[in-house]
Amino acid sequence: MRAIDVSSRSAPKPSDPGPAPMLQWIKIADLVVDDSYQRDLKLDNWGRIRRIADRFRWSRFSPVFVAPVAGGKFAIIDGQHRTHAAALCGIEQVPCQVVQMTREEQAASFAAVNGMVTKVTGFNILRASIVAGEGWALAASKACADANCTLMTANASTDSKKPGEVYPIALIKKMVGDGHGKTVTKVLDALRRSEFGEQYEAYANEVLKPFFTAVSERNWLLGGGVDLAPFCDSFDIWKCLDNAADFVKRRRREGVVGISRYDIAAADLGEALDKAFPQRMQLPPPGKAA
Repeated sequence: MRAIDVSSRSAPKPSDPGPAPMLQWIKIADLVVDDSYQRDLKLDNWGRIRRIADRFRWSRFSPVFVAPVAGGKFAIIDGQHRTHAAALCGIEQVPCQVVQMTREEQAASFAAVNGMVTKVTGFNILRASIVAGEGWALAASKACADANCTLMTANASTDSKKPGEVYPIALIKKMVGDGHGKTVTKVLDALRRSEFGEQYEAYANEVLKPFFTAVSERNWLLGGGVDLAPFCDSFDIWKCLDNAADFVKRRRREGVVGISRYDIAAADLGEALDKAFPQRMQLPPPGKAA
């Protein structure tokens, strides 16, 4: 555990913090939204509200930031998504942090709260999810660990990155979530044992994404008798990516959009895998025509 220690930091100039907030439970029926500064609830907002409601727990619910307004109501400054989610769950009251302020101060507070929030990165989420024992985080970490690699829980400078350190968390999460954990392990293990894998760039998203895609479409490559390490050294993935990027540029100049260089690279890489590891055709049972 880490204590709150600011002894080594310079102190800001004294300022007026304004009225002290009060914490209290307030009926959702008494909470209102001022559309003059609050965001509209569009389709994606309702999707987020539904996700909060589906996983609703008080341990994940921070107090709603509100200000008293006319008619005994309270204007929501921050927290309308979780308030709507609580309402969907049939909850009638939510904990609120109440601060006295003018309407102008309300709008300024809304801008400050939503514009000055410290962004939570994928690394922060992964680290917390591992501690919480969430399945996706444990499975993603294991898929990398089984290949003698580490799914990183913090970013690093380019100079300090090392071979075997895997940073594209979203990619690994998606692959494992889609049922391709063995593919992740197979590819990473091959890279770790190859000369190409001795450079940290081999574990970048632009390399892993097309590699994962190509291998996941060829189940016969996941067998124990297939060693992809020599392929990693013989196949020029950088040239493949450059060729894919050039192809996409040419097609865009011709008016064709929506083409991903990763898809093109995965297709080229897949053709090379087919030549290096031809799929064994299953022989028909005795007495039956082929």
